[in-house]
Amino acid sequence: MSMSYVKSTARKLSNFVKRAIANRDGIAAVEFGYIAPVMLLMLVGSVEASRAISIDRRFSSITSMVGDLVSREQDMGQNSSENITKMTAIMNAVEHVMKPHPYDTLELEVIPVMGFGDGTDTKLYAPSYKYAGGNVSQAKARCVAYTLPAGLVAAGGSVIVVEAKYTYKPSSYATWIFGTSHEWDDKATHSPRHSCVDFEDNNCVVSC
Repeated sequence: MSMSYVKSTARKLSNFVKRAIANRDGIAAVEFGYIAPVMLLMLVGSVEASRAISIDRRFSSITSMVGDLVSREQDMGQNSSENITKMTAIMNAVEHVMKPHPYDTLELEVIPVMGFGDGTDTKLYAPSYKYAGGNVSQAKARCVAYTLPAGLVAAGGSVIVVEAKYTYKPSSYATWIFGTSHEWDDKATHSPRHSCVDFEDNNCVVSC
């Protein structure tokens, strides 16, 4: 093999390497390959974060709304059947507020609490009613103790407490970022617009 052939081959190889190093064809595709996953992550994250914020705001407003609607009433009915009927009508409004977001995991409990004795002995003066799975049912019994912050009710005074829970489930495409589910809870306390909200047609005259 002649020396000239070796030199010629080496020169060609050197030129090829230089051209390969200087070649910028396809660099945009390579850069996009690096950036695309980050952009996709940001897009999915921002969309699901906006959805979560929207659901959280509706959830919080619903807790307050239910307490306000019940506290406006003077008479919820004469018995549990009538109470459930009126409470169901209120919860139907709640479902409309939650739409188009899912409300199948939403739970709400309306708890009527009164201050007995000097006001520090706080108990349910009527049964509480719970909304879960789209249905309303009686929950806690009358005279069950319920702790309120000190000084919230005076002797013989009453409040309507609403305890709410919601299981937030991210969209299927976002579970790899946000997980499968998250438990939220909220509470609202409202003073009756009238002296008391009557649940048992007894003018809220109760002894426990």
